[in-house]
Amino acid sequence: MFSLIITIISIALVAALALATLYYGGSAFSQGSAKANASSIIEQAQQIAGANTLYANNVGGGSYATGISTLIATQSDGSVYLNAQPAPPAGAVTAGVGYTLGSAVTQNQVNLVMAGSSAPSICGAIVSQVAPGTSVSTTQTAARQYDCWGTGASYTFQFKS
Repeated sequence: MFSLIITIISIALVAALALATLYYGGSAFSQGSAKANASSIIEQAQQIAGANTLYANNVGGGSYATGISTLIATQSDGSVYLNAQPAPPAGAVTAGVGYTLGSAVTQNQVNLVMAGSSAPSICGAIVSQVAPGTSVSTTQTAARQYDCWGTGASYTFQFKS
């Protein structure tokens, strides 16, 4: 009888510990996911911008490509600057648009419009990487190499090289 009571108490303590871990540790798991998605977005944007810089130096005569499809296509000399368009993390929910290049051929910019329930936390993680202690604003901060801004259902990430 004594060992049965000890077993029941042990099971109750393990269950209480598991519930406490989920309750108190849940936010740490979701914040880690947002930080990982933010790092992935920044890394992919750097990769696209690097390919665009190579394109401008080799093919574009100083002008950047106007679309990522140009970087993926085989050039006249047989070179390819980007094997495939990087897919944003699943948490970034981009409604099928993905990464785009800035419209001006004199600037090397990579953009990503994010929507969905995880977009605010990903955008917040991006802003905390570039400017610790600041929060997501509704407008772009021009002085930053990369930034994320927006409200409600739409957030915009931009990387400038």
